[in-house]
Amino acid sequence: MIVLGLSGLPHSQDHLRRSHPGISKLDERICQGLDSAAAVVVDGRLVAAASEERFTGDKGTGALPVHAIDYVLREAGVSADDVDVIAHGFDYDRHRRAFEITGAPFDEVYASATVVDGLTAAGWTRVAERFRPVRHHVAHAESALAPSGFDSALVVVSDGMGETESLSVYRATGGELEVLHTQPIATSLGILYSIATRFLGFQFNSDEYKVMGLAPYGDPERFRPVFEKLARFDADRGAVVIDWPAGALAEPEQGYPHARAFLAEAAFTPSEPDGSIQRDEADFAASLQERLTTVLVELVGHWLERTGERHLCLAGGTFLNCKSNQSIADLPGLEGMFVQPASGDDGTALGAAWSAARAEGDPVTATGPFDPYLGPQYTEDQVQAALEARPDLTWRHVGATDEYFAAAADDIADDRIIAWFSGRMEFGPRALGNRSILARPDGNRIKDRINGAVKFREAFRPFAPAVLDEDVDRLFVTHGFEPDRYMLCTAHVRPEARRTVDGIVHADDSARIQTVRPDLAPGFHRLLGKVRDRTGAGVTVNTSFNVKGQPLIMDPVTAIDTFAGIALDRLYIEGFVVEGTKA
Repeated sequence: MIVLGLSGLPHSQDHLRRSHPGISKLDERICQGLDSAAAVVVDGRLVAAASEERFTGDKGTGALPVHAIDYVLREAGVSADDVDVIAHGFDYDRHRRAFEITGAPFDEVYASATVVDGLTAAGWTRVAERFRPVRHHVAHAESALAPSGFDSALVVVSDGMGETESLSVYRATGGELEVLHTQPIATSLGILYSIATRFLGFQFNSDEYKVMGLAPYGDPERFRPVFEKLARFDADRGAVVIDWPAGALAEPEQGYPHARAFLAEAAFTPSEPDGSIQRDEADFAASLQERLTTVLVELVGHWLERTGERHLCLAGGTFLNCKSNQSIADLPGLEGMFVQPASGDDGTALGAAWSAARAEGDPVTATGPFDPYLGPQYTEDQVQAALEARPDLTWRHVGATDEYFAAAADDIADDRIIAWFSGRMEFGPRALGNRSILARPDGNRIKDRINGAVKFREAFRPFAPAVLDEDVDRLFVTHGFEPDRYMLCTAHVRPEARRTVDGIVHADDSARIQTVRPDLAPGFHRLLGKVRDRTGAGVTVNTSFNVKGQPLIMDPVTAIDTFAGIALDRLYIEGFVVEGTKA
């Protein structure tokens, strides 16, 4: 059976912009259905997945993922007519009446027909008869459960909102999800964190990771009472309690002005962000992060104890917060933990496909660690054609030889900053060694050099390390759970290793690690092995190959053009070494 999974609501953001002309850029993502993606599952096996933003360059787009659909079907070697089921990671139709009562633009934005009609307009036939809407939180839950390999587990989903939920707790046994607890949007931890992000002058539903990065520079004690009053865990009910004042969540399209006014009165009036670390803002971020982590740990710990489960699956945008994930991993008695690398809404394309496959009787089994390298890859001929179109650049072909890997390792050891483009593109927001910028972690002013001259981003933003599995225990303290493979959990740096990895140590002595093993990333593992031969440690800075506001790079043309515009020393791309512009 062939199942196409989709995420996104094609008209959601367009409707927001039309109905609120002049809307702030900071508020353009206060809507459902962004981060559209496509995935294809064949006989229960995930073959390909990609986000639409990578093809169009429109970061976080929710547009119908026609380019991603075209790619995943080509990768699977099937046509649109071969698809048995089209699964979509939203099921608003069951809530039509409730939404229409509120005056929501149901038919224009939320109805399944928006996707059905879009595919029909794109040339598909028999769409309605093959279409299966999947509840949003079920799609999230399945995206983590299916690849986890756990026979039974606690599954927790937390995000801004699904159709009507913001939190769902399930018990999974034999692939079946039993609902244990759900909570409505008014008690959303995700919305709380996003409103606080917007309060600090960052973009809602986009820049939460910046707040997470700012938090270690602050003192959580100062604003702790504000957040302790606002959010807590009720152990009697097993529920998260959010105590916004009446009317605080009104006018979301204006950036939740009433909620922000409440925060200003309770805390302080924030300054316009300028990329520097301001004391008020850092203390606020620290208090917010502490409260989120405390509530999540209490929530997950409660339901693990109540169910007796020892394995845990997490999904939803909240669980892209790797600091909170680290504390969850510390829970006693936990034997295994899996966090979907694409925990945002792009990941619901995977979950919707797996959920529909199960419903149709197709077995879904994990045969190994989840492979996130699901996107397009390119041949040497395609790369050479892209290079020949840039006569201003100097380049040479080496091939995927020992010389090629040794040259890249030499550059890293010599404190150069390189881009590394290899194999299939990653799915999800993290660069995991196939579309990465790499550097020596103890390089001279390495954070400042990459932030300022390469990435053009805030100085307080940390960098993550990619580290060989055989070196991780002597450099970092971890539990060895699966999230370590995907930069989804921070780890403490061992004091004796501090100098070796100084450029990736954050203000709280943590690092968001990617443990690299040969089973998933043989080429990247090989490169880090060469780095280890030269430096004594198989570890590099690993940050995404893109610049501020740009999606993770997918194709050779974009890679080469981006390289030519920023201060990278060399680009290594499918056996070619690009030196830079000609004199």
